[in-house]
Amino acid sequence: MAVSLPADSHALTSAPEPAAGGWQHLTAPLPADWQRAGQLADDWDFAQDILDPDERSWLRRDGARVFITLQFPVKGNDADVDSWEQRPLGIILQGNRITTVLARDFAPLSPFFAQMEHLSSPPESVEILAAILKILAQSYEDALHQLNAAIHDNEQQLDWTQSNGDFFTLLEISKSLTRFEVALVGNIATAFKISRLPEIRDDLPATQQIDTALLELQVAHERARVYAGTSTSMMDAYAGMVQNNINHGLKVVTVLAMIFYVPSLLATLYGVNTTLPFQKTDWIFWAVLGLGTSISTGLALIFRRKGWI
Repeated sequence: MAVSLPADSHALTSAPEPAAGGWQHLTAPLPADWQRAGQLADDWDFAQDILDPDERSWLRRDGARVFITLQFPVKGNDADVDSWEQRPLGIILQGNRITTVLARDFAPLSPFFAQMEHLSSPPESVEILAAILKILAQSYEDALHQLNAAIHDNEQQLDWTQSNGDFFTLLEISKSLTRFEVALVGNIATAFKISRLPEIRDDLPATQQIDTALLELQVAHERARVYAGTSTSMMDAYAGMVQNNINHGLKVVTVLAMIFYVPSLLATLYGVNTTLPFQKTDWIFWAVLGLGTSISTGLALIFRRKGWI
């Protein structure tokens, strides 16, 4: 699915005429930017795929070129909600030349790209790819650390308030963790394919770094799975607790209504405008009051012993 962006957001962060080797970066490229970067017109569909925020991680080889997409975690636009999204990074690997493509810059990669732009001689393409995978694994670790802290903060808040807003916050955290699980599965599969590329296997340091990043991604996936299960269990537990509190409140109201029902009934009977037994005697008022109070007190003691009030 192609995604159109405003014209002023398109930028080309590389030399117009790329050399046979090196690194170049494209942010939301236009077709003209794509061609100036030395890319084939037939590969323009790949650039459009990167503009789609829902693009999944994958790897495809086309002759001497390797096309890769990886999903990075990005904090959502709402600063008040712990919501995270996934944004794809496109990579074209061709020998010692590597091109990275983004729909828009985001925090995990911005410092790395800024550092790369100031290097007089960029590292080898496989070293850049290995560094990107390392950043990918670290970005998920950082995001999971923030989400875990948000879970603990939300748990303490729920202990005090149990408000709908806190439940919605926990729901957003759970949704973010579920998205992390799905994205990490694709990233792990893609990283494994990258580690098996001939270009990578010929470079021992890059191979070791990619294998380390792959292991860290697997650990991050396991953490995301555990945190997602924890958040889901918390939601179920607090939902059950809220329902139990509602039931307890209804039970207390019902018990109190039963306690006050008897004196109310007696007062109603002796308040009707008709002839009643003993209504002209002086002690009937105190008798009705005492009878109602005794019955209510007895019911209250019974319910108290049962723990209902």
